[in-house]
Amino acid sequence: MSISLDPDPWFRVADAESSYAEKVEEYRFLADEYLDVEVYENFKVDHLPHLDEVLLDYIGSDEFDDLLIETVRATYPEAEQERFLAHFRGLLGAWITDQP
Repeated sequence: MSISLDPDPWFRVADAESSYAEKVEEYRFLADEYLDVEVYENFKVDHLPHLDEVLLDYIGSDEFDDLLIETVRATYPEAEQERFLAHFRGLLGAWITDQP
């Protein structure tokens, strides 16, 4: 991926008389092209085929829960820590449950 300092393609999309949906589609095309999404997708298939499974196991682990506790304690005032810990555990638990 090269660094592009040319904002003109993005501004052309913004200035176009296109609908919002058409602009979003064009922005997606520009982003996919800039970020080499096809190359990244191929890399994932070739080198990270078990990433989803590994991430799911890690998020459900005691090790991750310890990290979550540490992060919440470092980020939120003491009076809010239990509430946020319960909130994040709930979100993560729901995500784990939703995975195939």
